[in-house]
Amino acid sequence: MLSKANNQLITETGQGTPMGRLMREYWVPILRSSQVEPGGAPHRVTVMGDKYVVFRSPSGQVGVMDEACPHRGASLAMARNEENGLRCIYHGWKIAPSGKLLDAPTHPPDASLHEIKTGAHPVHEGQGIIWAWLGTGIVNNVGTVPPFRALSFTDLPDSHVIVATAVVNCNWLHPLETLWDVFHAQILHNQTNRNSSRGNAYFSSSGRRTDSGIEFDYPEMRAHSTDYGFAYTNHDAAKTTHFHFIMPFIQHHAISPGAMADKGLQISVPIDDDHAMLWMIFYNRHMPLQPDGFAMQNLASIPNLNNFLEELGERTADNRWGQDRGAVDRGESFAGFGGKKTTLINIFAEDLAVIESQGRVDRSREYLAPVDLALVKGRKTLIDAVKAYERGEAPLGRDLDLSHIEAGFDVAKVSP
Repeated sequence: MLSKANNQLITETGQGTPMGRLMREYWVPILRSSQVEPGGAPHRVTVMGDKYVVFRSPSGQVGVMDEACPHRGASLAMARNEENGLRCIYHGWKIAPSGKLLDAPTHPPDASLHEIKTGAHPVHEGQGIIWAWLGTGIVNNVGTVPPFRALSFTDLPDSHVIVATAVVNCNWLHPLETLWDVFHAQILHNQTNRNSSRGNAYFSSSGRRTDSGIEFDYPEMRAHSTDYGFAYTNHDAAKTTHFHFIMPFIQHHAISPGAMADKGLQISVPIDDDHAMLWMIFYNRHMPLQPDGFAMQNLASIPNLNNFLEELGERTADNRWGQDRGAVDRGESFAGFGGKKTTLINIFAEDLAVIESQGRVDRSREYLAPVDLALVKGRKTLIDAVKAYERGEAPLGRDLDLSHIEAGFDVAKVSP
């Protein structure tokens, strides 16, 4: 369990909070590239409680700015997307993607405009993702900005990567914790995994059984600190899976066995303290994504990758977060979820039901179990990293090349 103070420390990310200050020191994914068209309307986004606009100039340059015009605070979501910048419709101020104030009809023609802070932010675009650096210490994109951090997929061509996003109704930490909680897949996802293409690799034939008939493999868990976060291993009778958490919000997780198999990672970015933008990224370093691979099997048929969980519809306490209670009562389903378009969507239906039902978690009231070892390690990693940053140390792992970090899935060898 956590103290109430530490629970607050790692879950709140607004301006002025310790975790918020630390998280803004890393490059943050904020929008899929396909969502902004050259010369199109600016797109509003909220990250850690702050409001921004993302746009692409007619020539193709991407810009990220504070939503409020620096003059009188009107929303730049209504701005004109002109040839070399956004022009606010209120008084005509025009700002380039770089942050330079190009025109201010409110000032004399010979006025100096370069000292006016416009709220523009450094941008990196690649693999269908627009990233921004939202830290302090720069004015109008001038100042010291950390280099963009290489990850396992950030040097790949687009044909090797597929990216999907969705808004989830929970704190940013919930989706990460459910990945650190490896054991829940043995119970909550038992039927979904058994019915999937990886079912034979996921379970042994010698596991334990609940009195309701669910067969599962009890794991041995190990975890250790790294210079970028922490790593952990789940070993059971069927498999050994290796996972990596990269500060402050990136989780590599094992999805399929085999050296040539697709890999996956998940990023959970706070929108505010009660909502998060979930990024699902699949990639293959060896070949373009194949139709029979896990990535394309699970995302190629999804019509809207800007909201890949659209099929789940509204999830509230009134409808038990989408649970089919009749299926449970009839003995057709253990958890009451299933029948979705793909295995991945079924898994998210199950995960989001339980984590969104938690609301704002008071982690001081939990009774944790031996299988929660990685969960405990993850929370401690965050607490230690925040406190180190507050003492003046560099953000953990921010300046490292992490292109070699990937999850792994090894099937247990069965004796003849």
